[in-house]
Amino acid sequence: MRYLITVNHEGPIDEGIFPEQLYADMGAFVEKLAADGILVDAAGLERLDKATRVSLNDGDVKVVDGPFSEAKEWIGGYFILQVRSHAEAVEYARQSIELHRKHVPNLSVSHEVRRIEED
Repeated sequence: MRYLITVNHEGPIDEGIFPEQLYADMGAFVEKLAADGILVDAAGLERLDKATRVSLNDGDVKVVDGPFSEAKEWIGGYFILQVRSHAEAVEYARQSIELHRKHVPNLSVSHEVRRIEED
């Protein structure tokens, strides 16, 4: 089963708050997922001020460039994992959050774990 794990946070994050060791530990975490054949894909996303939103509302299609003032939660990145169960995907999300807690304990970040539906 494939799972999408999003990296969610409130508003923009100053990258300067992250110690180099967090990057090293997250790199090792992602490398291990890849070596174990679990990682399908992972990446960070550009800031919302470089995003474009295309929406449909009551028959009207709108194209709006970011930033979006009403956006309270940002998706900063994602992982796609190939695992045997939902519990296993949640465990990898927990391990990622633990790395953040270890290095930036006051950071507000969450991972949403969702199974990718397959035909």
